[in-house]
Amino acid sequence: MDINRVLEDSLIKNAIERGIVSIKGGRITYHLNQEKSYVLTDPEEQVRARTIAFLILNKHYSPKRMRTEVEVPRRTPNDFADIVVYAEESCKTPYLVVENKHSELTSSERLQGIEQLFGNANSLRANLGLYDDGKISKLYDIQNYPATERKDNIKGNRDSVPINYGNVPKYTYIAGPNGTDITPVSTKVLESKVKRAHSTIWAGGKRDPLQSFDEWSKLMLAKVEDERNTPNGEPRKFQIGTGEPASVVATRIHTLFKQAIKVDSSIFPPDSTIQISDNKIFEIVGILQDISITDTTVDNIGMAFEIFFGSVFRGELGQYFTMRPIARFTVSMLDINHNEYVIDPTCGSGGFLLEVLLQVWNNIEVEFAGRSELNRIKTDFALQKVYGIEIHEILARICKINLLLHHDGHTNIEGDRSCLSLSFTKPRLQQISNNFDVVVGNPPFGDSIKDGDEDQLGKNSLNNFVLGKGKTKIESEIIILEKAINMLVPGGRLGFVLPDGVLNNQGKDSATATREYLVRNGKILAVVSLPDYAFRRSGAQNKTSVLFFQKFTNDEKQQFDSDYEDCVSGGAKDPIYEALCSNSYRVFFSEASNIGYTTTGLPSKKNDLYNGEDNGKLATNQDGSILGDYRSFISDPNHFMPTSANTSSLSIEEIWSSHSSHRLDPKYHLFKLQERQIQRSGWISRPITELMTRRLEQIHPEDNPDVEVTVLTISQTGTLRRRAAGKGNNPPEWLGMYFEDSPSKWFVAHEGDVVYSGIDLWKGCIAVVPKEFDGAIVTKEYPVYRITNDEIDPDFLAILLRSRYYMRAFRAITTGHSNRRRTQEQDFELLIVSYPADKQVQRNMIKAIIESKEYAFESQRELQKQLLLFDAEIDQCEEDQGDVRVGLDDEDDREP
Repeated sequence: MDINRVLEDSLIKNAIERGIVSIKGGRITYHLNQEKSYVLTDPEEQVRARTIAFLILNKHYSPKRMRTEVEVPRRTPNDFADIVVYAEESCKTPYLVVENKHSELTSSERLQGIEQLFGNANSLRANLGLYDDGKISKLYDIQNYPATERKDNIKGNRDSVPINYGNVPKYTYIAGPNGTDITPVSTKVLESKVKRAHSTIWAGGKRDPLQSFDEWSKLMLAKVEDERNTPNGEPRKFQIGTGEPASVVATRIHTLFKQAIKVDSSIFPPDSTIQISDNKIFEIVGILQDISITDTTVDNIGMAFEIFFGSVFRGELGQYFTMRPIARFTVSMLDINHNEYVIDPTCGSGGFLLEVLLQVWNNIEVEFAGRSELNRIKTDFALQKVYGIEIHEILARICKINLLLHHDGHTNIEGDRSCLSLSFTKPRLQQISNNFDVVVGNPPFGDSIKDGDEDQLGKNSLNNFVLGKGKTKIESEIIILEKAINMLVPGGRLGFVLPDGVLNNQGKDSATATREYLVRNGKILAVVSLPDYAFRRSGAQNKTSVLFFQKFTNDEKQQFDSDYEDCVSGGAKDPIYEALCSNSYRVFFSEASNIGYTTTGLPSKKNDLYNGEDNGKLATNQDGSILGDYRSFISDPNHFMPTSANTSSLSIEEIWSSHSSHRLDPKYHLFKLQERQIQRSGWISRPITELMTRRLEQIHPEDNPDVEVTVLTISQTGTLRRRAAGKGNNPPEWLGMYFEDSPSKWFVAHEGDVVYSGIDLWKGCIAVVPKEFDGAIVTKEYPVYRITNDEIDPDFLAILLRSRYYMRAFRAITTGHSNRRRTQEQDFELLIVSYPADKQVQRNMIKAIIESKEYAFESQRELQKQLLLFDAEIDQCEEDQGDVRVGLDDEDDREP
């Protein structure tokens, strides 16, 4: 038998899959109690390989109790037993000795081989002896017969080898209504057990995080297979019998998994195998064997897996997971019914689709209560109406398993494929457009889709998209948003989590084109702003919002396009604005501060998004929540009265015209509404542009190479400081010579000027230049403004611009979505500043603040002095060992 035929042998293939043996470079390695390697081209070795596989896989002997080439005492030197099976893992008590020979033997050679077996078995004092040459095999009782007996002690061929030493295991869990079957469990117990099972595989980070989930999914599938298909009266296969070694239990689990993927190939390919050790499988079976997942209520499963997935999908895996409160809110706003087709085009771990299932099922239970067809309606929705696409193959499987464990809905997940592709296996997905009533999800953002990228586009091209035409690359969130809208039927609805950059980035970029695309193809139903920490657990600092959009019906699209063309032909300055005026509607805006979990990802009862019940379901009464306000809004948009100052509505044409870039972010529009409303009696209100002008006094320090300059930075407390030389990328000294190769442009600031950080203004980085820094310089990232209106006191202005109101104003006008959001100069200049007309009133308002700041400064100086004196005492020196104590005001001096 050549090596290829060995590899084709079913027993050997199974043994390789199980990690019992491995074959490489013409050698076979046995992973037994001792790991040894031999030349596989030896015909006798090929027989031994099959015998080892047979004993472990068919006869349930543990590889940890098995050795090869065991030296035989009191026999000819270098005489070794081919295989010895021991009674224990310490391998001290031989139980079965095997002698292997190749199959092409004469009768005399075979008899000689049997004698060799007896010599080895008797010397090792084994119970049994097995002769096996691949064609003929004989099992002998060695222990209970005389040493010379060769006939009466034959107990059959190798099939007669006792299973697991003849020990018949007893099983605790018997399928059926007999009182000894596995049982459903509480949320807490289920969450604890599935988490322990996953952590066993993950092994503290030794295994790749996604790969760990893949293996976890395989065992969950095997568990479900056992629960669904073990007949009444038979022992559950997903359990450990008395005295069973890990290899025996693992063999059953491997078999369950193979049966599962044979019946349902939609989750794992048919050649998939479990890739974790027998001992790991044994440990996990011990954890899960007593519980029934399929009989546990969907509510308990939902809450358990919400906690489990939320705790595990952190850091690196966080990019694949949307926290359940956000998914629950987004789905609830869409008000999906059981007749609608729904898809998440980038479904990740399946959180949005799971919410769709649970919310629609809950509605069905109410709408069809007491009806015999209730369960059929729920099943039909899960199997026929819910779809997902996920480009990551392993993640797609995790999504399917997630849905399967929640009592199904996994069959329409298209894995290992991008939603931008043109080729799909599911018939409904093969339609290029107009095939879903609802699209929901959280598309990946921060990546670029490049034209020609087959992984992302398949045979598609960016030129096939309105927003991608003529581009070589485009932001992933933008092109996926267009694809999602194409998927909608006329009148269909979308709920997408998007980075705020899509809603507010300025200039002639893809974001502004996207906003135009949205209003020309449908209605902006609502935009809800999420707090900065919404995705912090995944390591992202992105500011995000949830966009709710409804595609035009055919009649609406025809009407809008007609009005738009009329405006264009009529020479309208802004034809989109005019068309929106003719097709006006109102948009719901809201800003959430609390979203059901803390900044660290821990569950919290504070939730502005919706009112929830303890079982995880949405409460019937949504009064006071954003969801409740939205329901009131859609019932009567023109007379909507919000319950919160962070919620309002505006007409679409007002939104479009309020900013030159047509911003859609709630924080901007809600602030602008508040800005109009806050007008104090007796105070003057002016835009910043009427109080100060941009100072563009450029300087070239390199022209004076030996002259030292003062370079400024601003802390988040609004304090101007010298940037430390020699720190980070800063030069060793701020001499002009070090500016020779500087890529930055440098500008002079003077006493009384206002300076802010273009990137970190929203964090509080704004200040008025004091006398000591007159003539200091900054880069263009720090715009400098000269106060031109003497109606306002500079100190009052400095404190006013760092007040809570203006901090919110600065956050509102920033654009972008990363931690380095920018403030556009024109937006800063248009902010309204209100102040008392009397400058003495201004000074009186800030008098106590100025005095407190001076006291704090003197206190800090005194603290520094006393600490240095203490250091000198400890050092037993009369003179200071340095004039700076580490840790005081030691902020980052790098460029923002």
